[in-house]
Amino acid sequence: MKLFQAYLLLLLFISLTPPPALAKHAKPGCIDMCGNVIIPYPFGIGAGCSINPWYMVECKNSTPYLSELKQLQVLEVDLEYQTVTVYTPTMISYCQNPVGNSSHMMSIDLGGSPFWFSKSHNKFVFEGYGVAVMMMDGGSMVTGCSTASLNVSDSDRKKCSGNGCCQTAIPHYLKSYSINITSLEEEDGGCVSAFLVDDTSYDQGRLSDRRNASFIPISLLWTLTDSDPVTCCNSDPIEGRERRERHRVDIFNGTPVDTWTCNSFYERSLNPYLIDGCKEEHGM
Repeated sequence: MKLFQAYLLLLLFISLTPPPALAKHAKPGCIDMCGNVIIPYPFGIGAGCSINPWYMVECKNSTPYLSELKQLQVLEVDLEYQTVTVYTPTMISYCQNPVGNSSHMMSIDLGGSPFWFSKSHNKFVFEGYGVAVMMMDGGSMVTGCSTASLNVSDSDRKKCSGNGCCQTAIPHYLKSYSINITSLEEEDGGCVSAFLVDDTSYDQGRLSDRRNASFIPISLLWTLTDSDPVTCCNSDPIEGRERRERHRVDIFNGTPVDTWTCNSFYERSLNPYLIDGCKEEHGM
């Protein structure tokens, strides 16, 4: 009798236990959260959950990393703008150097990967007194800016409009770049630094202690080619509903690169890169 009562209690417990939450942004059978970061398809956590190995994410201690891209930490994946924001080593140059000294630094090389440094979601920033130039490997100038040094205040640094700090857009998507800095700092201990940085993170003041930071957020454009099995939600070629679109990426000093994107992204869509990722399709 007691065994029977225990059995009934077990059945009652099972019936009252809520089912595990469905991974709404990932492939069926895959998880879509690592810590507090959503990892939507075409990215995926673990083998077999991403569109190709470049998009595979490793979740270590509740922190997501791009397995095939130098283990860069993932901060956010944006499906609408087709970007992934990652932490990269800072481009801080030097302190306490004589006037006119210069520094030459290389970025992370994205060659061979489907990722590009985004021109629309990053900016080039120079802090200090002097001139900073971003260049391609062959020496071609991409962009740059120069600063004055007229009683620089904290407000001037925050505005970053030319006095002690300058910023500029980058005109093309890039695979790699180098930075050349010519310092005109005369003060003992005067520091100069230049770096590419995610627009939103910089504008919202998330980098208040940049000089002591080890990493800076940068946004990368991710691209999908003809070899990637891209199937957008709510697509039906027979009925003329093809939600997949080809877009052209304007790269620097090279042939434009095409990428596929799902154009069915709207507010009620969970993930347009999943065949069942349109809420509207399920009447939600």
